[in-house]
Amino acid sequence: MRLLIITQVLDRQDAVLGFFPRWVEGFARNVERVRVVALSVGDISGLPTNVDVRVVGREGTILRYLRFRKFLREAFGRDGFDTVFAHMIPRYSTAAAGQASRAGARHFLWYTHGAVDERLRKAERVVERIFTASDESLRLETPKKLVTGHGIDLEHFDGRGTGPMGAPRLLSVGRMTPSKDPLTLVEALGHLRSEGRDVVLDIVGGGLAPGDGEYEAIVRRRVDELNLGDSVVMHRSIPYLRVPDNFRRATICVNSSFTGSVDKVVLEAMACERPVVSCNDSFPRVVASLGADARQLTFAPRDAANLAAKLRALLDLPFETRAALGARLRAIVERDHEVDALMARLVSHMERPR
Repeated sequence: MRLLIITQVLDRQDAVLGFFPRWVEGFARNVERVRVVALSVGDISGLPTNVDVRVVGREGTILRYLRFRKFLREAFGRDGFDTVFAHMIPRYSTAAAGQASRAGARHFLWYTHGAVDERLRKAERVVERIFTASDESLRLETPKKLVTGHGIDLEHFDGRGTGPMGAPRLLSVGRMTPSKDPLTLVEALGHLRSEGRDVVLDIVGGGLAPGDGEYEAIVRRRVDELNLGDSVVMHRSIPYLRVPDNFRRATICVNSSFTGSVDKVVLEAMACERPVVSCNDSFPRVVASLGADARQLTFAPRDAANLAAKLRALLDLPFETRAALGARLRAIVERDHEVDALMARLVSHMERPR
């Protein structure tokens, strides 16, 4: 297989998509050749020798479109690429569909988002399969949907090195946006602090979309209203390569997102052997193998008192008990969501007869 990958960013330092070069490495182990066409490219050190990269650029709508079309012609014509894998952006699939079809290339999309719009519906009509991490990660009803699990780099995310020091630390990683609901976590911290508990909250992640800045101001204002300024540290976005250090410093990680789909940062925290508390609809299925212990890791969406109760119970556990729980959570990621296993699964499905 000669695999053409279309993505937004290829950069190990990127705060959001820094994981994707590791996906490219995993693909490269399973196919003859990989070419990545990306809007922007940064740190791509260490990519295998059977990988090459084309940069579309972000400037100039017409020039960007013409450059993209040129890269497709080269890939399908001169260079014999036979399979397309579009990552996350449905319009990449629709833009590539005509040339891919004329070349007889097979065509696949990876999509993990709660939104369903006309761009996704159009992409669904031109691809063979839409791969997604969980049933909730793709809300479009289609026989082309295939749930494959996430791809977590277990060498990058592990429990080695820095551990929790000083006061217990709670950690939230994700965009500063209402759908991630950091306000509920701030309110829960207020409950814990009012009991006299010395607990610190780290919030990692800045805004990306219009309006996120205004929402961050709302969160900061609520922190001040609850007199939590000394207990909340807002780190904004950080490079992907530094994210594991934040998980390792945490006592407990919290995911208050109510998007419904499996949040990748939850699995990264689990890989770092940290207990995770989540209100996500899909999370109980992720940790179902824990049996009765899974109940202590879920809370009701937007319910700060319920979240505080779950955090209180976990904070009161002996260190050894929390560590054992973290080890069991990492084992789930090893079993269901390891990156090389996912890449091999994706390639296997793309190689199957039509």
